Amino acid sequence: MYIRNNTIALVFRVVFLIICGAGLVMKLIYSGFSLDTIMGDFALISNVLSLVYFAYLIIARPGYERGLLRGAVTIYMLVTFVVYYFMHFGMAANPLFELSLAGYLLYFAAPLMAVLDYLLFCRKGEFTPYSPLIWAILPVVFNIAVYIINRIGISFVAIPYFNLLGLNMLITLFVFLGVSYLLFAVDNLLAGRRR
Repeated sequence: MYIRNNTIALVFRVVFLIICGAGLVMKLIYSGFSLDTIMGDFALISNVLSLVYFAYLIIARPGYERGLLRGAVTIYMLVTFVVYYFMHFGMAANPLFELSLAGYLLYFAAPLMAVLDYLLFCRKGEFTPYSPLIWAILPVVFNIAVYIINRIGISFVAIPYFNLLGLNMLITLFVFLGVSYLLFAVDNLLAGRRR
């Protein structure tokens, strides 16, 4: 589905900015703006990237979106949702009711809205077969940075984004690439391509 109504897209994206921005502000007020907070949760990075990207869409109003950035924002938010869904619905150790309002906004509401925005307002067929490899660069660099910081003595909490259900980083990277290529395939199907 591709809705070409710019007014509906604009309203939807403004609501996204409010939800995502509120979640980020609440999270940083509660946790503090520190290296430990930022490097301890890739969901903050994915939400900030999405916030900046959606602000760009609202301000610049490009005629059409480039596939690379749209894909990165969509896949990061999709994986954020999936990871936290499994953590809070699929594992009894972390029941959902323990989440703060910021957690609901950053891990569930904003990611779902980002994916919905892609499905409803984004022209399909803009991704290339190399896009998923490029999308993986930021998570890999982030994880390497956390690993290096941990090795020099600063201890962070395990990052669930890269350690889902006890999987190591390499396996998680392959899972991430698999989900990314699945998004690429779905995008091609929605664009009407048959390869």
